[in-house]
Amino acid sequence: MAYQRVEVLRGTERRRNYTPAEKVRMVEGAFRPGVVVTDVARRLSAHESLLYRW
Repeated sequence: MAYQRVEVLRGTERRRNYTPAEKVRMVEGAFRPGVVVTDVARRLSAHESLLYRW
């Protein structure tokens, strides 16, 4: 059985804030040779444009 991470956002802010360390880890994982950025972004629950922007 596969589990997915679920995040509950409370309050008026609907965006998730990533720490600089999280951003680095995500970008490094997404831009390895042979990796599809879209698949990594979907798995991380982030939009692929964020990975390109960071």
